[in-house]
Amino acid sequence: MKNPKLSRRQKKDISAYLHIYAYIKNEKHSMRRERTVRTLRFRSFDTYEENLKVAERWHHAIRINKAALKNEFVEKQLLIFLNPKSGSGKGREMFHKQMAPVLKEADVSYELHVTAHYNFAREYVRKHSDLLRSYSGIVVASGDGLFFEVLNGIMEREDWRAITRHLPLGIVPCGSGNGLARSIAYLYKEPYGPKPILYATLTCIAGKLAPMDLVRIDIGKEGKASEMYSFLSVGWGLIVDVDIESEHLRSIGASRFTFWAIRRLISLRTYKGRLSYIRCDRKDGRKAFGNRVSTVSNEERRLPPEVQEFHDIPNTPAGAKEDDFYSTNTGTNRNDEFSDAISLDHMSFHSNADSWHSAVSKRTAYFSLNDQSLRSRRSVLNRLESINLEHESRRPPSTIPSLDLPVPTDTWHTEEGEYILVHAAYTTHLSVDCFFAPESRLNDGIIYLVIVRSGVGRSQLAHFLLGMSSGTHLPEEPNKYIEVVPVRAFRIEPSPDREGIMAVDGERVDYGPLQGEILPGMIKVMVPNGNAID
Repeated sequence: MKNPKLSRRQKKDISAYLHIYAYIKNEKHSMRRERTVRTLRFRSFDTYEENLKVAERWHHAIRINKAALKNEFVEKQLLIFLNPKSGSGKGREMFHKQMAPVLKEADVSYELHVTAHYNFAREYVRKHSDLLRSYSGIVVASGDGLFFEVLNGIMEREDWRAITRHLPLGIVPCGSGNGLARSIAYLYKEPYGPKPILYATLTCIAGKLAPMDLVRIDIGKEGKASEMYSFLSVGWGLIVDVDIESEHLRSIGASRFTFWAIRRLISLRTYKGRLSYIRCDRKDGRKAFGNRVSTVSNEERRLPPEVQEFHDIPNTPAGAKEDDFYSTNTGTNRNDEFSDAISLDHMSFHSNADSWHSAVSKRTAYFSLNDQSLRSRRSVLNRLESINLEHESRRPPSTIPSLDLPVPTDTWHTEEGEYILVHAAYTTHLSVDCFFAPESRLNDGIIYLVIVRSGVGRSQLAHFLLGMSSGTHLPEEPNKYIEVVPVRAFRIEPSPDREGIMAVDGERVDYGPLQGEILPGMIKVMVPNGNAID
């Protein structure tokens, strides 16, 4: 919608004009949208100024109505990260020619940051002190790799709970790996090609949000544990080998995957290891998470001693908002852009301790003096539950053992053998042309674990690889070599006798034991208007 102040066509014309832009689905080709412009002319009065006032009232009324429908989503500016190297180095050109004009038509303000180096966006998001106050959402104009950076930068913040609840994320596919953007378009029956940047930009300004699952990944090698958060997939074996090993052929485009897949089929590798997982019913994926309180004891999680100390939660003044919990004044300079930078390098991510906000509480904590108990207004039990469930902690609570502990035999299935590949996916598409998990949904609480075991014939494996583009690669009947298992947690323990490649969201990680656990509805993402497929 164009501001009427800019729409006086001629100096002698006393009319004011209001331009309204719409992108409507083509009736014959529902997977395309056509740009439509409607111009309203206001000339009821004898002067341009009076007509302009009427046009401005219309403009204001339309914006207010749009903001109400979007729950005030458009009141703040968008934070946009652009990778200039995306799209074969044409990231800037794609933004200015395809994305910026749509943002202008929609009258959406934004702040653009062009990434200067690897992890630029991750560092910015982690250190910026006023994300919630400054922005209505974060949009990634690149591939899945930059989205991974932003996501993990958020999860490294002390106020990650507030950010994930109130600051939605969007993606515009300017990169080479666009699995998330393709998955969102598919699930909402929206067009993707031939103009994916245009359609994804429309999604980001539509104002509709949806919860999306994350998967917490724990990696441990040679006593060095690390943690990250994933939104796409975890891979071990053939698919990852083809993706990572063909990086040097990126200049030939998507055909690099076909070429390298043929090479890997000729010289097929197998990997020994142990695979463990907790099965999950497709229909009841989210029902398994009615209570996110960890069922693993502190001793099992090997929590540090400081976790045993109890700090009370701040009072909630009458009329205070939820966000007040995340803006406790600690004496830091709020004008400092990086004042809330928190280093988590030396903290145990397996801690369920309350955040530092509790330490500045003015409420009385529970303690004992001469066999007499002094308590604050809430019971100790309620306060402990509140710490785990409602307020900030260093990490989301876990329901599975840490990576250095054995998995329970009563709830976990464990097998050992040789594998061609193991791939865990939680979006429908791993890339634009890889329809890997057709049954997956953004917020179903399910990880789809695809297992291809040693012994599978090369012809069957070739059929599997060729079928990934159409989603026909998974067997309809039970198959001992190729299997897809819906799970809510998994653990991969490769045999140490051979090196290999493991990747999280397409990013290579240390080769060694790895486990993942679903975190249902952990973040909010920007989605198109309309209903998602069941």
